Amino acid sequence: MKKLSTYLSVVALLVLTACGGATFITPDKDSVNFTIEGGEESIKISADGSWEIAESPEWVTTTVQDSTLVIKTERNESGAVREGNIVLKGKSDVESTIKVTQVAKCTHITPESDEVDFDKEGGTETVKIDTDGALQIEAPEGFTATFNDGVLTITAAANEGGSRSGDIVLTCDEQSATIIATQDGNICPTCNGSGRVRCSACGGKGYVSYPVRSMDIAYEGCRRCGGSGYDDQGWFETQGTGINRGSGKMTCPTCGGSGH
Repeated sequence: MKKLSTYLSVVALLVLTACGGATFITPDKDSVNFTIEGGEESIKISADGSWEIAESPEWVTTTVQDSTLVIKTERNESGAVREGNIVLKGKSDVESTIKVTQVAKCTHITPESDEVDFDKEGGTETVKIDTDGALQIEAPEGFTATFNDGVLTITAAANEGGSRSGDIVLTCDEQSATIIATQDGNICPTCNGSGRVRCSACGGKGYVSYPVRSMDIAYEGCRRCGGSGYDDQGWFETQGTGINRGSGKMTCPTCGGSGH
């Protein structure tokens, strides 16, 4: 009978505890921070009985779903940082406090990378952005950029012209960040599509000069770019005779003359 009596006492205690106010209330986090845009946060609550929301800031909306406290805020239009406490109350003087903060403006924009590269066919690249505000985006010609759920999606169209680059500028309140977007072109960047570049032997002059004997200078048509002839009497310089100048151009070493 004594064992039965002890068992019944334990059962009664459990029933009273389950049906009465909680003797402990333990949230899985004791603070939440919201951006200026607001949002929603969920906090799991561990307790051994019933509890209620005894206090909450007026700019916060709270609901309880099973053992989860859901906290919502709207955009902070007050111009100042909001701070307040949500107080959960159980049995007698048992309480638990959750601090709630909402900033009044964007405090940072941090891209995981500050550059993206595309080939001439174009395509899409993504960059994760850590920020606490709503971004404004400016993209250069040939590129588009959108921001959603912490990810910046950058798209480049196919490029039939020369290589291009530009700054994607992200701004929010007083904060800004820049991502450099570059793209290869269908036109050779060295010769800009012409297939020809300035002759490296004569520097584009079409002839070369070099010292001979003690004080004299000899001239010769640049053979690399099609010149011919030789003059060591100075006539070329004074009379323009005896030398056939080259074009001053040579085949582009990058594209082999194709222009692409």
